Amino acid sequence: MFIGILANMSILLVSLYGYLSYYANYGKFHSFFKANETLINSIFVTIVGTLLIYFAIDIDGAKYDLRFLLLAFTVKYFGVKVSVISAISLMFVRLLWGVDDHMTIAIIYSLMLVFTLPLLKKIVSKLKSDIIQLLILNYCCLAIGNFLNVIILHNLWIDIHIYLFLYVISTIMIFIFYFMINDIRRMQKQSSHDYLTKMKNRSEFQNKIDMLVKKEKVFSLAILDIDYFKMFNDSFTHLVGDLVLLEVGKVFLSFETHQINCYRIGGEEFAFTFEQTDFCEVENRLEKIRLTVQKININTLLSNEEIKEVTVSIGVTHVSTFSGVDNFMLRADEALYKAKEAGRNRVVVSD
Repeated sequence: MFIGILANMSILLVSLYGYLSYYANYGKFHSFFKANETLINSIFVTIVGTLLIYFAIDIDGAKYDLRFLLLAFTVKYFGVKVSVISAISLMFVRLLWGVDDHMTIAIIYSLMLVFTLPLLKKIVSKLKSDIIQLLILNYCCLAIGNFLNVIILHNLWIDIHIYLFLYVISTIMIFIFYFMINDIRRMQKQSSHDYLTKMKNRSEFQNKIDMLVKKEKVFSLAILDIDYFKMFNDSFTHLVGDLVLLEVGKVFLSFETHQINCYRIGGEEFAFTFEQTDFCEVENRLEKIRLTVQKININTLLSNEEIKEVTVSIGVTHVSTFSGVDNFMLRADEALYKAKEAGRNRVVVSD
């Protein structure tokens, strides 16, 4: 029994590592994974589930595994579609395993999950706590199996002991895995995001540009620079400079969407990438960003009437040909310099 428990825990730990490695490198292989995301995730979960079946926990001659826990994490982190496909796939894997008393339970269990997982996801998504969501998903997936065992095999007293054990061990593992995921994700975010502004950093910006070039996808690139930023540091303090960066960063992040991404690529220099966005709409959006930054009132925050308004100069280029990343950056930089030479606090589009 203990060997089976250790095997199942090890399999889930390895799968967790695989998931987090995938998560960390997602941007690097974005074009491939994005196009086949559901299929790849489903195959991944099915392989893990198959290993759990193979190394099932032997309790009083009966075989049990932690697929219910795997599916709980799958619903939470991969979504309903992947979890349903994986549940069906694992049903067929179990059928190929051979005929025994538990085969009927395995088939009915998988079919019940196909219908209940979407409903469970909809219910738990309303809860704010991720750990509570995972616990509910886990207990529901386990309870369905518990119910079927009692109804079909009529081993109520034995099942109470076995499933009580599974409830306890799965609860412990959820807490362990949840905090592992959060800690590793936090460290990954620290390496990919700017500490002060919480925006994605230069490395993430370069990954995004590389991906867009590889896909040869039409996009717009904007470079933004805070006007007279050196004055905030030299005339006041670096704390004031940090506050300016923080407030400007908040404005930029408020405009971020799935197609619009912002980055801090230097001291007071930022970048935006616009995908699947009309060029005129890009320019209008940048103008809104400029005007919103201009409304930042640092004087109110610091109770200091001497600090002038915060403004940004913006240079943007629209990319529809793919001769090289440096050309895109050069055009955007040249447009930015023109904006500064023209008096700053304006948007200039490259020729």
